[in-house]
Amino acid sequence: MTTIITRSFLSILGTVLLIFSMSIVKAENASGADAVKAASVDFFNSVSQRNLAAVASYLDTEGFTEFVAESDKLLRLDANTFAGLFKSGAQIDLRLVGVQVKATGDAAIVTGTRVGAITPQGAIAVEDKSLITMAWFKKDNAWLLKHIHLSPVTSNK
Repeated sequence: MTTIITRSFLSILGTVLLIFSMSIVKAENASGADAVKAASVDFFNSVSQRNLAAVASYLDTEGFTEFVAESDKLLRLDANTFAGLFKSGAQIDLRLVGVQVKATGDAAIVTGTRVGAITPQGAIAVEDKSLITMAWFKKDNAWLLKHIHLSPVTSNK
């Protein structure tokens, strides 16, 4: 009888520990998703505010790659690229809306819509919308941007 109770207790204890560990992993992924969402929104806010230190905090030394419709090449953007942009006098107004995040461990994919424009000095700003996919990776407890893909939203007029 004691053996049956002990086995039952150990079985219940094992189940409780398994459920507990699964909830910890789920919570870590949820907190990772929240952190990446905040980083994604802050990245574009920081670009708009010309805050090079904040932008650079999301980049490693290699920067990130970017596909845009206007180029047939894979672009590489790093802190120096943003320093040049900020000094150029261009008007910068970029925001991220409709953000969705899928985080698993040390990687996350962000989707949403980037709204706004980077307008050369003296030109009239024309706001546009682009669907965006961002790839983030966690390194040394910090989320770093590795890739952006932008696809312009076109109207069916």
